[in-house]
Amino acid sequence: MTPNEIQLLACGIAIGAQSMVALNAYWASRDATRAATAARAALKRSAGDHYLNSFRLYRLQHRSRV
Repeated sequence: MTPNEIQLLACGIAIGAQSMVALNAYWASRDATRAATAARAALKRSAGDHYLNSFRLYRLQHRSRV
């Protein structure tokens, strides 16, 4: 191999490694965003379930005795 080919090979490897690092960082940020969105949705769902269960208990405790 000529010196130019060796230099091109080394540059290609370095650029490829940097590209993979950047791509992995991008994927990690997307996963973190997706996880945060899922956590917020689960929190809202949990709060809604808690409200409905407490409302059901309230209705059972205060129903009229007919």
